[in-house]
Amino acid sequence: MAVHRMPTTVLATGVRAVRTRGGRRATTAPAPPGGTPPRWPRRVGIVVGGMMLGGAALNTVLVTTRPEVYAELGTWFVDLSPWSLGPLEELWRLTFAEHPRVWGTVVGVGYEATVGVLALSHDPHRRLVGLGGVALFKVGLLAMGLWGWALPWLVVLVPTIVVTARAAHADRAPVGGTVGA
Repeated sequence: MAVHRMPTTVLATGVRAVRTRGGRRATTAPAPPGGTPPRWPRRVGIVVGGMMLGGAALNTVLVTTRPEVYAELGTWFVDLSPWSLGPLEELWRLTFAEHPRVWGTVVGVGYEATVGVLALSHDPHRRLVGLGGVALFKVGLLAMGLWGWALPWLVVLVPTIVVTARAAHADRAPVGGTVGA
């Protein structure tokens, strides 16, 4: 027996309608609150996740072939920053400059790859964690004076995180009534 997929449409009331074989319209469960979520946050997640995975790949190469470049990056940040980095400069020297294979692997490979994979997720809850992790990473870059790189990303990430959080919250909303009723 062949199973035929019936074309569905969403009515203005938010109810899904299916045309039956007899041409009649039958309704099914209501559409998610607010209708279909927008696609652009998912696309932003794909781009951001891909960028973070690319960064993790680059850090993998640097950690294995040229770990001394992390010490040079620290001086580059100091020269680039519009203000004195103070304790951040010392923190960089004690971590990335002195132990680049450890910190390059933990932050540059592990953290970037983890938040990148989470940002690529179809699940809005996981994507929200990944996008939040990317935003924290960009805030860290802001603290080091990389405004020209981090600020445009944050301008895109903040609304994406808000819309993704709403989608994740709507995903957890009970269907067909209230809890405990």
